[in-house]
Amino acid sequence: MADYILSFPPWSGSTFVPRGPHHAGHIPSNLALPAGHKLPKPFVAVITGASRGIGAGIAKAFASAGATGLLLTARKAKDLEATKQACSELSKGNGNDELKVVCVEADNGEEQSAIRIREAVEKEFEGGSLDLLVNNAGTNASMFAKLGEIDTSQIEGPNQVNLLGRFYMTKHLLPLILKNSRPAKSIINVSSIGSHVSGPLGFSLTALATNRLSQRVAEAYSDQGVFSAAIHPGAVWPEVVPEGFPESAKEWSTENVDLAGAWLVWLVGGERKEWLNGRYLDVTWDVEELEKRKDEIVERDLLKMRLMI
Repeated sequence: MADYILSFPPWSGSTFVPRGPHHAGHIPSNLALPAGHKLPKPFVAVITGASRGIGAGIAKAFASAGATGLLLTARKAKDLEATKQACSELSKGNGNDELKVVCVEADNGEEQSAIRIREAVEKEFEGGSLDLLVNNAGTNASMFAKLGEIDTSQIEGPNQVNLLGRFYMTKHLLPLILKNSRPAKSIINVSSIGSHVSGPLGFSLTALATNRLSQRVAEAYSDQGVFSAAIHPGAVWPEVVPEGFPESAKEWSTENVDLAGAWLVWLVGGERKEWLNGRYLDVTWDVEELEKRKDEIVERDLLKMRLMI
């Protein structure tokens, strides 16, 4: 897996810094939870697409780190029960009895869902403010095929869910982040290394647009304390395999499904990494090696979408 990812061109970002020591499927010790990564209290997060996989892993990471409120979404609320139970158990196991988990049935491709999620945050959590939005829900329902061989629905579907869905959520939950006087005030959009290399067309297009959306949010609202970034969550084999997804991809899709969550707790959960605001990030990067390049990243304004000439 590592050899395949590292074979990507340098401009894919795969070798920007050395990859973390997680290729055997474990979480690096410098990201291990909850030691060293306790969240401030209160801490309320909305995580979309949290019924399984990466989204569930992110929810469990923030529960382990001491979140006091989690609002989880999925297309079917009953699919969130396992994640909800795991979050509650992890929270109590780490001495936190304050966690409240709310599950909301939502279709990320519908604007009305974003409005209902905002209303649920205002109703369920004291003060109605939000520390973190993780836009994880998405679809990879697009084939590895030439444009002329792709059904139009495989472009429309990812665009509606992955791009417009992130826009809807950001638009309607941003006011709850802006009203928050606490320091996190973060919006994280799950993207992909596929935004930089050839892959399923519908998915790759929306991943690239997600990177730009994250950058624009930071440009517009960083002066009001908002942090926004796009992340590649690692190569994780999906529990539901999209039509046309090559079986060969399973050989290199071996990242720990919980890695993204641990990495995000490091990113936004303690001292916020303002120098990474508005940038594309890869959770397979070793965080200590990344911090060594802080000055260079800031001085050259790296990890952003632009034409280099």
